[in-house]
Amino acid sequence: MRMRYLYIIALLLLTVSCQKEIDLDYHEIEPVVCIEGRVTNEGIYVLITHTRSMDDSVKVRGIRGAMVTITADDGRTEQLEYDAQSGYYRSPSYWKGVPQQTYHLNVLLDGQQYEAVSTMPMPAPVTSAEFVWQPILKNRLLVLTVWATDPEPDVRNYYWYRVNRQSVDTTARRKYGADAYRWNVFDDRGSMGGRIYRDIHCMMELEDDEEPEDEDDYRRSLLFDGDTITFQLMTIDRPAFDYYQSLAVGQRMGANPRSNITGGCLGYFVAGCVTRSDTLYYRKDTTKE
Repeated sequence: MRMRYLYIIALLLLTVSCQKEIDLDYHEIEPVVCIEGRVTNEGIYVLITHTRSMDDSVKVRGIRGAMVTITADDGRTEQLEYDAQSGYYRSPSYWKGVPQQTYHLNVLLDGQQYEAVSTMPMPAPVTSAEFVWQPILKNRLLVLTVWATDPEPDVRNYYWYRVNRQSVDTTARRKYGADAYRWNVFDDRGSMGGRIYRDIHCMMELEDDEEPEDEDDYRRSLLFDGDTITFQLMTIDRPAFDYYQSLAVGQRMGANPRSNITGGCLGYFVAGCVTRSDTLYYRKDTTKE
């Protein structure tokens, strides 16, 4: 009986110590057109790309040769021009969107037509943005608290926000640059008095002997004294909200977001009104609790 137990233990040790490389066989499909289009009060741009293989590390560049047209419901129309430097299609007249106008996107590429429509809501001016430490058990959580004016308190409104960071830390700057530090969408349910707010979780302050659950995510979230933070808020319509919400879920679940463009492509088209906060500088010691 003793020998039997020794045999089982030895077998378990062998099983635990065995390692095997697994080659993932990705299912290759033909490239799919992806269109990202925006009409805002700051300008108009459309980016057209193709999807690529999982193991393709080449930076995506915009596809030229498409006929891209924007039309407003007031009758104005313009064909966008391809900008070789950025890869975007842009308005040659520097046309900017106007709130409460509806905009139509028409893209003709390789004989295939793609169309979308979006209405620009009223702006939601950002009135304040500040960092606050919030106690979480034995730790502290850094939160960016933002307040803005609800443009239509009696109507359901939808919002997309983006927090950009320019880090003073050389390693963080090289790895993350000024890409989106945080982004998400929300609506104004629960807001009162014509004001909306958002608490955006930034980073957790850990004890010296604590290990983060996800090392890379923790490093990505770190802010350093002197980091520059900018906050952008955009009011959007419901179809654009549905796209961004499905994009956020899809990033976690590995699924494609729900496009609001017809014609069989990925991507989105949104007419949104952008407002911004003043530039923030993160200072650990002067951030209030």
